[in-house]
Amino acid sequence: MFLIMRRGVVKTIQTIVAVMLSVAVSAGAAAASKTTAVTGTVNPVNGMLTTSAAFTYSFPEVSGAYIAVAAGTTAYSATISVAGTSRTYIVMRPVAAPSSSAPPPLLVLLHPLNTTPVQMANLTEVTKFVATQGFWVVLPQAINGQWDDDPALTPPTDTNFISALITAMVAQGVDATRVYAAGYSDGAFMSERLACELSNQIAAFGIDAGAVISSSPTYCKPAVQRPKLYILGTADNIVPYNGGMVGVDSAAASMAFWVGQQHCGGTVATTLPTLVSDGTTVQLTDYTGCTAGHDLRLYTVDNGGHAWPNGLTQSVGKTTQNLDATGIIWSFASAYHL
Repeated sequence: MFLIMRRGVVKTIQTIVAVMLSVAVSAGAAAASKTTAVTGTVNPVNGMLTTSAAFTYSFPEVSGAYIAVAAGTTAYSATISVAGTSRTYIVMRPVAAPSSSAPPPLLVLLHPLNTTPVQMANLTEVTKFVATQGFWVVLPQAINGQWDDDPALTPPTDTNFISALITAMVAQGVDATRVYAAGYSDGAFMSERLACELSNQIAAFGIDAGAVISSSPTYCKPAVQRPKLYILGTADNIVPYNGGMVGVDSAAASMAFWVGQQHCGGTVATTLPTLVSDGTTVQLTDYTGCTAGHDLRLYTVDNGGHAWPNGLTQSVGKTTQNLDATGIIWSFASAYHL
């Protein structure tokens, strides 16, 4: 059983949780042999990664679990003390040291409820993008597996943690002007809170399987508007596309909130090409003419469930293979800087 919830709303659903990848990872998994570096490009339409060769992986144990690490990258766990509390996180990065003349960008990637950074790294396959695109990823761990995502109910404890974590990563060499945040489910709601409270440090946001919290008109007062990308499935029964989750807006109301904040003037709708006949299609709604925040997008996955598109887990409902959430969020966000 896989428990998915936001604060105050609980649903227990039978599902396949294959977040340890589709391969069986054993305690005896050996380090990958040296291979020629794999290069790759991300399709800006659907986020799919095209590579020069197949990846070779190692499966080190990090924070008590096995994590897939593409050749040329590394992963390690660390802690940071924030307001007297020790907080843990995982870093995934290229093996090569950062260049002082071209410091790497950073993606803050936030896990769903009752999961871990290792599970989030594995299901998103972010290691492939680290290897080919050269950015760093930091995956924080929520206390007791749940983010303080609603400012109406919780203090900014996690916001402060992530702010301190970004500062620490900048000290290690990442580009302070090119920091991005994205999350899935409970992590999506936390990413949204960061868009409200940490826009002075984060240049763009990705929100998958999460919508605007109803308290946002009262509590969401960004210092500056930033670009945002949403991915929502029409068959998501955890965060319903048309509303119905207590304290959470529908997709339309969520976009209307940000349209008002970012002063967008119109929309352009595009249907993405169908790559795989998996029962899903994807439509992009691009909100145009935004005079604040530059860009606002909604990817609607028709018949899609509560899932990370093209991720290595069948969470709740269909996981589309016609959009790659990791790739499209990176392609979108990486165009921006503070």
